[in-house]
Amino acid sequence: MNGPTRKHIYNILAQRDGEYCRSCGRSAKECQLVVDHKNNNNDDMFLENLQLLCRRCNYLKNPRPVDSVNECVNLDEQSEMSINRQKEPQFRKFVYHILNEDSEFLESEIINSGSEEVGISPVTAKRYVNKMCSFRGICERVSRINGIYIQYKKDIPGV
Repeated sequence: MNGPTRKHIYNILAQRDGEYCRSCGRSAKECQLVVDHKNNNNDDMFLENLQLLCRRCNYLKNPRPVDSVNECVNLDEQSEMSINRQKEPQFRKFVYHILNEDSEFLESEIINSGSEEVGISPVTAKRYVNKMCSFRGICERVSRINGIYIQYKKDIPGV
């Protein structure tokens, strides 16, 4: 399929199904998505036969000879979701340990120290803090003169 056709079909599939890999769930912001033929018949262009997959899942579904493998596909690399399942509990444990020692702690220090401790980016640490301070989380942000602090909520919803 040529470039303009591929782009047109991609847009239709993204609108129909959402712009994420139908296999692993990664979004187009996280990886490059490609149009995949479910039945591996490239002549079957019916929309029911087409889906969006990330390059990695497309490769796993349709292995190619070793010499034609795209270098960006690394089958040994852990998926972001599996890394997240491992790192988020470690980060939470770190934060809870700090909050058990001090009743509140500067948010920027939690993010930077936690990301260094656990081996994640500060952006990821901030996402974890946002979850911990969400409506269902057990922490909250408190504004002080010298910055934003994180502390345990006084009243936890649903408890």
